[in-house]
Amino acid sequence: MTKPVRLSNGRQWATQTLAKEHFKTMLNRYSTGAEVSDPQDQSDLTSLLEAYDSVVAPGDATKAGVGIAGISKQRNTGERFATDGFHVHRTDGSSIDFSYQRAVETASNLGGK
Repeated sequence: MTKPVRLSNGRQWATQTLAKEHFKTMLNRYSTGAEVSDPQDQSDLTSLLEAYDSVVAPGDATKAGVGIAGISKQRNTGERFATDGFHVHRTDGSSIDFSYQRAVETASNLGGK
């Protein structure tokens, strides 16, 4: 069964696969370290984060935190891995990475609510 993905900004995709392809293409348009500058990209990512954060348990930290100052493409590194991903830069000066794949899955499970 396919699950559509609907975001609060009105963007929608018939399947998770199509939504993930959209965000992967978006990620690949930016250079590592670059701020997401296109207004539609900003809107799509902010709406995706809104869906992602909507399922966080009360009292737990959200990806958006106290507010979003910007989003950029950064290199994520760990033990035996390095991948590119989106990072949320918060208004309090902190930043955190987030998985657009998991966020799309979350948005899909919400059914566009």
